[in-house]
Amino acid sequence: MTYEEKYNELVELSHSENSEIKEKADAWLIGIGLQGAAELKVSAFLLDLAIRNVKGEITRDEVSQRLKEHYGNTEYVEPKSELDGGYEIIPPDSPRIKEIEEYNRKLRPALYAELDKKIKREELLSGKSSEKLIFVNIKNSYEAMQRNDRKHPLYRSSLYDCTRKYWPIKEENFDVATHILGCYKGKVIEVIYINNRYTEPSGEYAGRKVFEGVEQPDSPYMGMDLHEIFDTLANFRVKYWNI
Repeated sequence: MTYEEKYNELVELSHSENSEIKEKADAWLIGIGLQGAAELKVSAFLLDLAIRNVKGEITRDEVSQRLKEHYGNTEYVEPKSELDGGYEIIPPDSPRIKEIEEYNRKLRPALYAELDKKIKREELLSGKSSEKLIFVNIKNSYEAMQRNDRKHPLYRSSLYDCTRKYWPIKEENFDVATHILGCYKGKVIEVIYINNRYTEPSGEYAGRKVFEGVEQPDSPYMGMDLHEIFDTLANFRVKYWNI
């Protein structure tokens, strides 16, 4: 098997439906990407070991042991061309850290998108986030939209409209919210960054709050399970976070 074929096998393993296999393969690919960013290349021998580790044939400790047996006690310095089993230690304040991250983001965009979401959610839960969120339950209007039930009193023509209209929002929260998030069956399916807001002046929804803004389909909040941040969703219509 050629070097390229071995690498492709590792990439295929990173798409496995088995979460443990996928996680291990992703970890190896990120490590290999770090070397690539430094214009270095891991050995075919290490690739073999990585694949066997991902498949559960050998442990990480056994990988380390076999590397020592294969390379002996050779001490490596930073090479000018290919890496054949050695490592480079980069100081945490080195500007190369950012270069390596940018390289890896291009190499594994989906993985980093998930990591960004995780970090953003952790910030939200820890109280470090400056974003102030309104969660709204759009079940009735969303289902009417899906059925194209235009006679339904809560019918809205788009997911955007399902989320932004017409809500009984507390005045003090209405003024400071940064995002409004449309939720269906306990998960966020629409995120709007608010850049305008007003109170409906007349008609059936007089006094209700309406928002306008930019849809953010790539928001880290997309897909968030509300059970992660709220103890209960009983009688959920509107909920607030960090407000």
